[in-house]
Amino acid sequence: MTLPLPNLDDRTYANLVEAAISQIPLEYPEWTDHNPTDTGIILIELFAWLTEMVLYQVNQIPDENYASFLSLLQGKDWSLPTNVSPQERQKALQLEIQKTLIELRKIYRAVTPEDFEKLVLIDWNQSADVGDVKIARVKCLGQRNLESTAESFAPGHISLVVIPEDNQVNTVDKYAALLNFLDARKLLTTRLHIVEPDYVAITILAELVLQDGAQPEAVKKQVKTEVEIFFAPLLWLFGRSVYISELYKLLDDIPGVDYVENLQIIDQYNHSQSVIDLAEHQLVKINLQDSKFTILVEVGNERKTI
Repeated sequence: MTLPLPNLDDRTYANLVEAAISQIPLEYPEWTDHNPTDTGIILIELFAWLTEMVLYQVNQIPDENYASFLSLLQGKDWSLPTNVSPQERQKALQLEIQKTLIELRKIYRAVTPEDFEKLVLIDWNQSADVGDVKIARVKCLGQRNLESTAESFAPGHISLVVIPEDNQVNTVDKYAALLNFLDARKLLTTRLHIVEPDYVAITILAELVLQDGAQPEAVKKQVKTEVEIFFAPLLWLFGRSVYISELYKLLDDIPGVDYVENLQIIDQYNHSQSVIDLAEHQLVKINLQDSKFTILVEVGNERKTI
């Protein structure tokens, strides 16, 4: 939203003529002929017309002033082009105004969590210092120090939970360049921490009863693919709980599956849970190697395990 330009003087020609004529009885009572044909009235109207044009110019900002404002905003001298037509001069001025406004709207300082996330995902990933540590996903948590084992409130601290595009990058100071990049943009009293997500491992056990004519191997392959996509770190929301009802629907909607039985979610402590709650810096890590999807086919009144 831009601030409206003030109207320094909004008096019109009619206002000026009326104000001048109203002063005649006070300044010169002997002047009684106020008809338009009177010479004095003609002069009043002429000066009112000239005054209205001057007042119009008062509300205008000259191009030279715009050039001075642009120089102040850019931090360098900028002047209007010379030896060009007025149209080209005005076009160059408008183009420079647009470029300056775009630069001013770019986020450089990080104040809010959204600022930090934008700086990491856009500015950092496009910077020359990115190297092998390009960030695919980031979650900014205010008032938290995730490098500390304490889970308490940490005023003045900000933790960035990042997922690098290349998870194979594993050096001691792999986020040092990113930390320096953000350190120049954060508020003076802010203390930054960059960590990776805390992954909560889960295992799924389920029995899937197939529809007639379904291909067991194809269904089993599709089940593993759908489950892996469902819990993908780049898609799962930070801190989003895992509900067994969602898994029932996910598996039941797979083509070839008639219905699901004996579904269990086993947490990292080897306990079966109907809901697994996650903290705001945690993601799910599905253990497909230990997960077991038993395929059942009904033959007559009996079920056969495949």
